Amino acid sequence: MTKARESHHVLGETLTPMLTHAMGSAIEIFDTRGVAGGGPPPHKHKWEEIYVVLSGEMDVFVDGKTTRLKAGDYAHVPADTPHGYTTLTDTHFLTIVSKGNAAKFFKEVAQVQMDPPDIPGIFAVGEKHGITFLA
Repeated sequence: MTKARESHHVLGETLTPMLTHAMGSAIEIFDTRGVAGGGPPPHKHKWEEIYVVLSGEMDVFVDGKTTRLKAGDYAHVPADTPHGYTTLTDTHFLTIVSKGNAAKFFKEVAQVQMDPPDIPGIFAVGEKHGITFLA
């Protein structure tokens, strides 16, 4: 039996934690769903990140290079590397991160957002959790 999980709505995306540090794991995995044109602005943080595309398409920017990903593709983002992405279609992917504050950030920033988004508020929450936005 699967336990119901909370989802976080962040800048048009839905991130559902599957595995987190709070659960005792060294990695975190999020079931991520984004709409066409979604994705975070360029940023960096102290943890590694991997995106595994299950369906749809997205452009991933990592340290100055952009790669188009389709179902079955993945991208690795080393720690402290500028990166970001844009979902080109409705895209379903896994976000996998190493030790860091991703789950805490997603949960807190989901509470700060508004329509339109409170960009200074999002940046402040990011800074609190070790994320530097480069936009």
